Amino acid sequence: MTLQQLPLNVQLPANETFATLISGPNDEAIRLARGDEFGEPSLLYLWGRAGVGKSHLLHATCAAAQEQVMYLPLAELRDTVAAQVLRGLDVYPWLCLDDIDAVIDDETWCYELFALLNRIRDARQSRVLITANSSPAHLTAAYPDVQSRLSWGVVVQLHTLEDQDKVKALQVRAQAMGLELRDDTAQFMVQRLGRDLVSLIQCLERLDKASIAAQRKLTKPFIKAVLAI
Repeated sequence: MTLQQLPLNVQLPANETFATLISGPNDEAIRLARGDEFGEPSLLYLWGRAGVGKSHLLHATCAAAQEQVMYLPLAELRDTVAAQVLRGLDVYPWLCLDDIDAVIDDETWCYELFALLNRIRDARQSRVLITANSSPAHLTAAYPDVQSRLSWGVVVQLHTLEDQDKVKALQVRAQAMGLELRDDTAQFMVQRLGRDLVSLIQCLERLDKASIAAQRKLTKPFIKAVLAI
């Protein structure tokens, strides 16, 4: 089977790399996802509430591994045939399964994931990164034995960044977009737009497009006008 990076119609965000990832309290998870402490093929299960950066971490892993990784956004693939999607994935050196809890309650998906993890464990040639909103023990799995397989490797919880780290994350992402985001402006965004980093990044992307169209810098008055806050 020829190694490829992504299934059809899946595109990774260009700016979600390790360079734009602020570790904060999640230094251990980032170090493990980089592969710095993978002594041999293994499994890394990353869990945490929505918006803590789980998908960003997988996207960064894909960007670093380039053609040697397969990334599957399972929430987007739930309505596809599980056996066809997961067939042959045990040949990949890196396998990233995002949002496994989106399919784990489906009996067919759960069985096929269980079979895939067994093949990977037997072959011992793949590093597997999996994300979910809850720990393996708290998943609502249609096939309970899969929960033990998901716990076979390292399980790490990702935590929400402190506000000062969210400011840094916004500034790093803005710089990657070619934008200048001053400290006070980034702090204003965090204070006024909520604490969800994913939503903050989405607002920054809107501001990027608006600033290009209007040929304006990111100032507080401009942000207020564009986002109606």
